[in-house]
Amino acid sequence: MIRTLSLENYRGFEEYQLRELSAVNLLVGPNNCGKTSVLEAVQLLVSRGDPRVLFESARRRLESSIREDRRRGPAYPLHHHFHGHTLEPGVHLGVSSSDGFGRVRIHIVEGEPGEPEDLFEVLSGTVRPLALLIRAGNDKDGTEFPLAEDGSVDWRSPAMRRAAAERPKWPPLQFVTADSLHAREMAGTWNYVIHHGRESEVVEAMRILQEDLQSIQFLAGEPTVGGSDGILLGFQPGTPRVPIGSHGDGMRRLLALSLSLVRAAEGFLLVDEIDTGLHWTVMEEMWNLVVDAAVKSSIQVFATTHSLDSIIGLAALLKKRSDLAEAVSVQKIERQLDRSVSFSAADIITAADLSIELR
Repeated sequence: MIRTLSLENYRGFEEYQLRELSAVNLLVGPNNCGKTSVLEAVQLLVSRGDPRVLFESARRRLESSIREDRRRGPAYPLHHHFHGHTLEPGVHLGVSSSDGFGRVRIHIVEGEPGEPEDLFEVLSGTVRPLALLIRAGNDKDGTEFPLAEDGSVDWRSPAMRRAAAERPKWPPLQFVTADSLHAREMAGTWNYVIHHGRESEVVEAMRILQEDLQSIQFLAGEPTVGGSDGILLGFQPGTPRVPIGSHGDGMRRLLALSLSLVRAAEGFLLVDEIDTGLHWTVMEEMWNLVVDAAVKSSIQVFATTHSLDSIIGLAALLKKRSDLAEAVSVQKIERQLDRSVSFSAADIITAADLSIELR
């Protein structure tokens, strides 16, 4: 478990630290304070600096640029991962923990020049491209990953091909965005649930919103237009199953959350805007699902919210479940400080009782 998390020159943070982290950590704070960046930093640390994590982060945020050859689609330069939004030799970032996950440091360095392609390049000298030098843990030498001219990942480089071919050895990690999981991602996770015989757990969790739910089915080979097709919910025996999209965003959100809790066992669950699509009346039950699963399945959860209802629901759970007190913290992210403000279970309950604003 990560108890402390330190960020250096990572996105909007020049230096920042989170302490007193628990099994379940709810990140609060105003817009643009860096809550999502903390989730991404955890993913980068757990993956030991896998450059594909940087690419995924840029793609989720739509940090794209238009290529000259538009047929190749958008590129995702990595400038914005570094404090100051620049890519030049000497720029670096770091994410570290004192709890066994060590640290990841990423430096921008000059890579090896390519072969000159024309007479002009021969006379003027080739431009040395940029590369990511990634050091994880006690690796002093690190691995270089060349960048393309626009600062995006060069997928054609031998280093990237080796990284793509090797299966990641990091702990299980699920990242649920504010838009939930795509239907294809949920279908893949559902296959994992079936393989481990845990379908009933997911159905039971979904009854938080729909008490009469009997089954969940994913249609094999079904195209996923709009992200919901191919996921069907079953109710009374003998009646047609209903597309999940017919039941609103809350059902799809809860399904993504329930599936991810199963898949993240012995690992990490990162959730952006955890209460998206969920009514305030189910917040306590939602938190009971998340915290209980985190404790039983050794999952460390990092989630963000802007919702006061989410905090009140968490407080209501902690009042009833004193056994979960050590498993939960609220972390307030404030840019003007160099560390988060940590609130314990007792603090969360007191704040809810006295209408004290934690966000």
